Amino acid sequence: MEKQSGIILKSAAFLVPVILMVGAAAVTGEREIIFPEIGAIATGLFLAPQLSWRVNGRRVFLLLLVSGVLGMGIVRFVPGSIALQMSLGYLLALVILMFSGTTFAPMVSALVLPILLQTKSVWYLISLVIFTTLLIGLRKMLEHAGLMQRELFHPAAPSETASPALILFRTAFASIMIVTALSTGWTFMAAPPILVLFTELTSPGSRALAHPGKAVLLMSLSAAAGAWIREIVTVRIAPSLLPVSVALSALLFLLILFRMRLFLPPAGAAMLLAYLAPDQALTLYPLEILAGVSAYFAAALAYRAVTGRAASAAGE
Repeated sequence: MEKQSGIILKSAAFLVPVILMVGAAAVTGEREIIFPEIGAIATGLFLAPQLSWRVNGRRVFLLLLVSGVLGMGIVRFVPGSIALQMSLGYLLALVILMFSGTTFAPMVSALVLPILLQTKSVWYLISLVIFTTLLIGLRKMLEHAGLMQRELFHPAAPSETASPALILFRTAFASIMIVTALSTGWTFMAAPPILVLFTELTSPGSRALAHPGKAVLLMSLSAAAGAWIREIVTVRIAPSLLPVSVALSALLFLLILFRMRLFLPPAGAAMLLAYLAPDQALTLYPLEILAGVSAYFAAALAYRAVTGRAASAAGE
């Protein structure tokens, strides 16, 4: 019974910020309030058996805020196409991550998302600050209640998170995917949560890379939980039911996550990103996520195979 109550409280800690955020966007009419990475961070903070990253609350807040400001700065002050801006933003995020002393890959999305959406509204930063603070506060409450173990932060050295060669590979392949996605109209093949996933897949000791089929299925089902429920409830029935729609999507996401038992944070963001997609893109949205995730998994597996052979050869 105690274990079940713990799961219920952790699930509530995931649900409340997600529903409040989308509800605030519905009430104010400001879509920039929806920050999909809140779904990923909440998954990693509350639902995973242990904290998904080497990070602490203060660094979560600072990395997200700095990334959000830099992303909006690129939109305002860096000329060029969206593809060029996104590639530059991803490279900048990788460099910051490398020297941050953390493995907190969701900061990538905080930097790249405003570029993809060409966001200039301060609502994006306000939402990021409010809901990040809420997540960190909820995590502290669960720790104090003894429902979650307090994680001690041990900084990661730059060499533990990436190398110049890995950053170059990530940026080159991501740039190809970004150009392909934007030129074909399958924009969400380059969705920021997938860039976060790619970053985590190519990190040393990636667990998700050991279960490619399961992870691809989880990302796709999570995207479908967001897109298709939103299409049915808000597009076909009533736009005013947006908070109801996201509550149903989030509940279905939790069911999928606990059933598959693969606690992959970007899946939470893939579910929420559907609430920023245009109405006409909702039907194909999960297929675009599927295509993008599959390509990034193939690239990550190829990179591990090549670098693994090179390391073996060097050791002989």
